[in-house]
Amino acid sequence: MVSLPPYATTGVGSLPHADPVAAVRHVVRAYDVPFCPQLPRAEGDMVREWLGGEPPACGWSPDRDRERPAAWDAFVAAVRAAPPAHGLVKLQVTGPATLATALEGPGDAGLAREIATWLAANAAGQVRRLQELSLGVILLVDEPGLASARVTDPDVWGPLRLTGASAWGLHVCGPVPWSLVDALEPGVVSFDLARHGLGADGAAVLRRVVERGGRIAWGAAPAAAARLAAAVDSLGPPAGQVAATSLVTPPCGTGLLSVADEELIAARLSSLRPSPPG
Repeated sequence: MVSLPPYATTGVGSLPHADPVAAVRHVVRAYDVPFCPQLPRAEGDMVREWLGGEPPACGWSPDRDRERPAAWDAFVAAVRAAPPAHGLVKLQVTGPATLATALEGPGDAGLAREIATWLAANAAGQVRRLQELSLGVILLVDEPGLASARVTDPDVWGPLRLTGASAWGLHVCGPVPWSLVDALEPGVVSFDLARHGLGADGAAVLRRVVERGGRIAWGAAPAAAARLAAAVDSLGPPAGQVAATSLVTPPCGTGLLSVADEELIAARLSSLRPSPPG
């Protein structure tokens, strides 16, 4: 596992910027782990970004071409010119359950499998390009409504494990279906601690993530330092071990906020780091 600072900061994905160059400039300056930003003002929401339009008018099929994100060229140029010292960056894709639900309703596992294969092929191209720059990649699959989707077969997400990324994981900004997350055994779990908290089931799943060498991305609001510290303590392993595997993010993407609000949130994230034990 690549060494990162304890509670390294990163973003969920979406940013409110309209200009890709300005968005990337902000990402590489404001966060410990740079990420290729998603820009709703340039690309539409997380469904339109990948499908090219609102279902069913998008005309999606498994052989549909996928252009790179609007910020891709600027992001590659930035991390090539000034790669992070730890050598790790983050990508995110809209998940197969989310896209299948948008196209056909929540229960079509077959369609979700086709979409996952298509997503993985596109993400693998991005991963390879970043690896050419000697960068490792965290690939997060964004499934905000996973708890209400009826796609529950862990094999659906199988292709997304095979992109060549250093680690793959899930981001769930809605309620987390912990039993499904446990079955998927992602290398990274990113969730909204600020809104949904962490019960005993979640703590048990995250404990297993840490024990197998994975990471947790805690979505926390600037005023939630105490809540984050309590959640970390509830996992059981030594706090230093949890800290070494933890990232801190905003609770969700900030694409619908103002640029000023996003900059303030990014600046405040580092203040959420729990104090060292003892």
